[in-house]
This record gives sequence, structure tokens and C-alpha cells, in this order.
Amino acid sequence: MNYTNITKSLQGHPRILFTLKEIEDTKKLVFNQVQNKKIQFNKIAAQIYKQADSFVTEEKFYVHYPSIQVNLTIELPLEQLKPVPDPDGYLDFPFWTMYSRAIEERVKILSYSYGMTKKEKYAKKIKEYLLALSKFERWFEFPHRGAEGNLSNAHFTLAVSIGYDAIYHTLTKSEKKIIQEAVLNKGLSPFEIDFQNEDNHNIIVSKKVAMLVGSVAIMDVVDVEKYYWDSYTYLSRYLDNRLTSPEIEGLLYTNVAARHVLMSADIFHRATGHSTLIEHQYFESFLPDLFFYMLCNNYKEVSFANFSDSFYHLDLTYMMAMLAYKNRNPVASWYVHQFTDADPDILMHMRDVIPPIAPDQYYKQCSKVFPSIGWAAFRSGWQSDDHLLAFTSSASAKDHNHFDQNNFILNIAGEWLLTNPGYQDYVEGPRREFTLGTIGHNSMLINGKGQTRRGRGKITDWYTSEHIDFLNADATRAYSNISLWERKVIHIDKTYFIMLDHVIKVKADDKITFVYHSTSRMNDGLEDKNPGDEFLSNKINIKGEHSEVSLYTIYPTVTNKRVGIHPGAEEYGSCLQIEPIGNSLEQYFVCLFQPKGSKQLFGNDYNYNVTKNAEQLELEIYRPDQNITDYLLVTINSIKLKNKKCEVEIPLKN
Repeated sequence: MNYTNITKSLQGHPRILFTLKEIEDTKKLVFNQVQNKKIQFNKIAAQIYKQADSFVTEEKFYVHYPSIQVNLTIELPLEQLKPVPDPDGYLDFPFWTMYSRAIEERVKILSYSYGMTKKEKYAKKIKEYLLALSKFERWFEFPHRGAEGNLSNAHFTLAVSIGYDAIYHTLTKSEKKIIQEAVLNKGLSPFEIDFQNEDNHNIIVSKKVAMLVGSVAIMDVVDVEKYYWDSYTYLSRYLDNRLTSPEIEGLLYTNVAARHVLMSADIFHRATGHSTLIEHQYFESFLPDLFFYMLCNNYKEVSFANFSDSFYHLDLTYMMAMLAYKNRNPVASWYVHQFTDADPDILMHMRDVIPPIAPDQYYKQCSKVFPSIGWAAFRSGWQSDDHLLAFTSSASAKDHNHFDQNNFILNIAGEWLLTNPGYQDYVEGPRREFTLGTIGHNSMLINGKGQTRRGRGKITDWYTSEHIDFLNADATRAYSNISLWERKVIHIDKTYFIMLDHVIKVKADDKITFVYHSTSRMNDGLEDKNPGDEFLSNKINIKGEHSEVSLYTIYPTVTNKRVGIHPGAEEYGSCLQIEPIGNSLEQYFVCLFQPKGSKQLFGNDYNYNVTKNAEQLELEIYRPDQNITDYLLVTINSIKLKNKKCEVEIPLKN
């Protein structure tokens, strides 16, 4: 894609947030409210203008850092933030990341409001920010590190590029030159530290995005060819790599990176007319599929699998608005209508509305495996009473990953009953040990110790169908003290799960412990159990507010089961610890999970018979609520399921 041709095809200003035509299209959405009663575009517009008005008149604003309980007061007119002392336990704490994001947000809202209304007060405030930022000594926080590992440089570059483009025609020639030089020298030039850096880390992604947007903002008057080519090449390769790379840092950072890449792809398309980035297969299928298969909702609250450094609740408004508008994704439109219909990002990034389609009407299969990243979602559907078992055995070993291979979590009817701690604590101590280490995940300990290496997990075999879903995962290489650990998960008839663990130990007397975490009550059918209590029954109930799961330990018939808790990390709940008894080098452990939503809470217990020999495992499981008996045969060559509804055989990779 020739640089000269790109500059020749460049649209005039504005071209970053919107074109003149898109402004008119958005005005039609606002004034022709009858076309969409669910999304109140006129109310969203009023909300945006109200926020812009508050930004015009504010004399100070506050930046909150919840992880360290610090609030910064930012006085206006804006001046470069003076160094802030590191909080206890941190070195080079990135105060400027949230600081720069707060400024970017203000410039973006003001720029949008100016584009829609042409009110002088908005342009005046934007200019104040742009000229103030242009006077900063630098746009990165730590002089000794330059732009290395720094996000503020990206946020400031985006803020100034957006504001400059929005009020371009109100600026004098000298003001334009000041801002152009700031974008070039304070924004783009420090990014040279990452030239030809192919790392897919979210910080690098953000800087490459800012590099492309900054280039597009000023390329008609400044020679930015080297920045354009480096960023465009990186982003093209990044999107290609996302389809095959094993690297993932959890959904939080996937969303962060995707938001920025979507932004650059959208702006590049708008400014140049070239759609190579925005129409990439990653945006068409992989990205939306990942989030929708890892989504749980009860139509009142939406949550997601929180593997690695992530949270149950994520702000996906921008992503979903963009995928609905730019990629015509009907499930993204459903998400917008269902959960984010009043968010300003909807109006700012959707210029028309496509008919929404719910996931269970759109996707042909309820379950899906993402083998490249080592994730899987076995689910019964997307309705309010459905369940999801999300599983990870990943090769990804980035800093935001945990020591958690062959780990899973379980959601039933919108409640997370088997849980992960989510985002790791970065301060040394028991909370960090728990949130980062194997001890805090639904995985396996050897002699009380967990995995010693990040990543190194792999889903080696998988199968999904209407009546049976299956995966086999190997986490052996994540440990330094086992010869083999494979975990098989079998989801039968969208109803229940069989989990089979196969372990070959280094020493016969090594002790295996499987841990299952929950913030809900654990019960043996008679009473709730507290930390330190033991279970004598082979059936354990984990009870939420309106759902529960029954865990049956079906092989071996005798195990040690107790409730534990990690001292210093009590806020994350308790865990069920199960130890198979035996001193052989090779051990098997099989359990059954029976999810119960509100409609199945009073369902009868399952009955089962198990036969295990060296060659195979035979299971006979009776489901009384459906009057169905499942015959399951697991061998080294295949898995066979037979009941009155189906007969399926899955060949296995040896």
C-alpha cells in the first residue's frame, strides 16, 4: 500500500472521530428517535453534551487509583503532573496512565460535542488542552525509561490527534504548527523505541495504534512515513497473528488491545478509504466469538470468564458498538440493545442500527474450543437458567497470566459457583500467592505446591456436538515435579460434566490435591461446612443464591475431602480440597458436576456405577429427572456415549 497513494486518498478534516457525512448520519439517529425505541439516542446525546459542559466549566478533576487507594487532584488550566511518590510495595507506579486517560476522555467528549453542535465553548476548551499538552516537557512518565513500557505516551498522542482534527478549522496557522510539532516530537518520535517490535503485549499494541492515528492526523502536512509504515505493518501482522498465536492475557487485556486496534482500523478506514484492517477475520469472527462464548448473563447482569488478569465485569461498549456498526455483527447489536443501550460510546460509534440477534439464535453450537489460545467454553445455552464451564490450558506465559493450567470455572444461571480470584495482587504476600499461584485456582497441587512455570499448557484433543462435548488438556510442563497430568472434560447432553484426571507422579508417595474454589456455601446435604471441616459423603453441594452444583467424587470411591481457606486471602472464599488415596505412581480421579439452575434446584440426585481397569473406564449414569441412563466408555482410543437419544463415538488422538 503505497504511502504516496495513502496521502493522496486522505480525507480532509475532520477524519478521526467522524467525517462530515457521519456527523449528519448521527444527527439523524438523534432526531429520528422513532426508528429505534430501545436505544434512546436523543437521551444519550443530551448526556454527552451535559458531560462536555461539565468539562468546559470544571476547574479541577480527580484521578482515582483504587488498587492503592490514592486520589490525585488535577488543577486546571493543565500543567505537567509533577512526580508522585511510589506507594508502598511498588516501583515506578504508572500514575500517568490514568491521568492521561482522563485527559483523553475529556478531549474526546469535547471533540465529539463540537463536531455535532459547532459550539465555540467546546472548541475553546479543546484548544486549551492541546496547547497545554504541547508545552509538556514529555508525554511519558519516567525520564530514565523514556517511552519504554509506557501507556501515557499513547493516550496523550491520541488525545491531541483527536482534538487537533476536530477543531482544525478553528486553529490559526501558528497554533496548527505548534500542535503538529508536538504530535511529531512528543508523540511519534518517542515511539521509535518500539520500531520493529513485534511483541503482542497490550502496551505495545496501544503505542502502535497511537502511532498510526497520530500519523493519519498530520500526514498531509508532516512527513511521517516511517511511523505510518511501522505501525500499519505491525497492526496488520498483529491481526493475522491473533488467529493462530497462543498468546492471550485474559479478556480484560484482550478488550483493551481490541478497543485500540478497532479504533485505529476504524480511523484508518475513515481517513483513507482502505478497509484492510477493519474487515479482518479477527474482527469478523474470532474476537466476537471469544467474548460471546465466555459470556454469562441472566438478562439483568452480564459477566465473563475472568482467567488471567481480568474481572467478571468488563466494559465492552466500544467494542460491541464498533462490531455492530462496522462489521454488521448482529450479536454485537444484541449485546448493545441488551446491556449498554444508554452508554455514550453507542452514539459516538454507531451511525446506524442493525437488527439484533441473540447468541442462542445465531450460533449453531452452544460449545466452542479455541485451541490456539487453549481456552474452551462448554455451555448449555445463553438463556437465564443455562450453565457455562470455561476452561483454560494455555501456552501463554505473559506477565498477566497466572500459574493456572488445566483450570476451570463454572457459572450457573448467572452465578459463578466455581471461581477464580481474577486480577492478581502485585504486592508480595498471601493475596499475591493466592491470586497468581495455583493454590487460588481450580487446578492441582503436588505435595502442597503448584505450578512453577507460566503457560506450557495445551488442549490436545477436542470435540463439540449436540449431545457431547469433549476436551483433553495436558498441563505437565507447567510443573517441575510430575511426569504427567492430563485432564479430560466431558459435557453430556448439555446437562452435566464428567471430569477425569490422569496423573503420573515422580515418586509414589507424592500427595495429589485437587482444589475447587467458591465464594458460595458448601454443604453435605445436612449442614454447611466451614474451613477445617471434612466431608464424609461423596456428594458435595455448592449453593448460590438461586443455583447450585452438586459435585460427586465417583472414582476412587474413597478420598479425603475437606474445606480449606488461604490465610490472608479470606476475601476470595474457601476451597474444597480433595486428595485421592493411594501410593501408586499412576493415579486417576473422576468426578461428576451436576449444575442446577432455578428450574432444577429440586431435581433428584444422579445414580452411577463405575468400572475401572488398566485399559478403560466404564460409567453408567442415571438421570432421574429425565429418565435417561448414559453409558460412557473411555479408552485410550475413543470415547463412546450411548443413551436412548443418541449414540456417539469420538476417536482420540494418541
